[in-house]
Amino acid sequence: MAVFYIPDFYVTGVGFNALNKSRNDLHHIYDKLGFIPLESKILTLNDEKVKYFASNNDILGDYVESIINSIDEKCHQGDSLYMDFPFAIKFAGYSKIVSYACSKGIKVVFFIHDLDGVRFQNPLLNLSDSSCLDMAYCLISASPAMDTTLVDGLRVSKLVKKVNYSYWDYLVPDKENKRMNGLICFAGNLSKSTFIAETPDVLVNAGFNLYGKGMKTIYKGTYKGQYNPEELVEVLDGKFGLVWDGKASNTCSGNFGKYLRINTSHKFGLYMASSKPVIVWKESTLAKFVEKNHLGITVSSLDEIAPIISNLNGNDYYQMRMNVQEIRKDVITGAHLSRVILSAIE
Repeated sequence: MAVFYIPDFYVTGVGFNALNKSRNDLHHIYDKLGFIPLESKILTLNDEKVKYFASNNDILGDYVESIINSIDEKCHQGDSLYMDFPFAIKFAGYSKIVSYACSKGIKVVFFIHDLDGVRFQNPLLNLSDSSCLDMAYCLISASPAMDTTLVDGLRVSKLVKKVNYSYWDYLVPDKENKRMNGLICFAGNLSKSTFIAETPDVLVNAGFNLYGKGMKTIYKGTYKGQYNPEELVEVLDGKFGLVWDGKASNTCSGNFGKYLRINTSHKFGLYMASSKPVIVWKESTLAKFVEKNHLGITVSSLDEIAPIISNLNGNDYYQMRMNVQEIRKDVITGAHLSRVILSAIE
């Protein structure tokens, strides 16, 4: 039986962030595994202009019909079809593609990037997501906690197969980052990371380096600029990489912060690729993985970081770095996600 995937869009107008990086990496992994792209061309769309296919036929044309025609021409009963969930830009017709593939006896596998209805507390979006996810043969999700949310919150059938990935891989050339002048580095969409305004002074004074778009004058730390994902791996400066989100420094709060309880931040893969032990929220889905593999420290509040680090000796940090190196081998080659992706159709 053949295995196909639908290439996701490349989105412009979003700056340097994980949106395109995560999807590009999946494309490369699918290709390495011998999966067949259903379409050879990846559509480039501008996020500022394109929101929904239904209102942008002049730009997006007959995309849905083109995909359905490709399914007719290339796929057969028992084949597998991998799709990102959601696509980088939401569009009318996504569920039509899924239902058509399922009607042909094709096993649809969703790689879940996000559950936006959960993240933004949107019941209507949860309802539409649920009807689509429920048609899948398998869901690749970020954690057992996300699986529970899928079943209990979105009412996705327990009969739908579910497999988990522990973290995002981050495909880059093997160039080790040895920049450790600052204590902490943090990369991402800074505009939504408003906790940075409350960064404890002791961390700022020890070196709190910020990377990404959306820097605000009220933020506390040293702004280092924006870089594309491949360059960022090499320039991150800090002994630890911080995985944190939300409005507050004393906990991961708000929709974005609480979402870390079920989702795995793409930042983790970035920091592993950069050879950085991590600091993660103790209630996040990453916490147990970090603790089990001794890849950094877990905290409930940013105020806990300085005391914990001050009690680490040189060997503690060295051992964390060595453990990161082991994980890094899989991260930069896509080996971890490759294993997970294949397990979806075993």
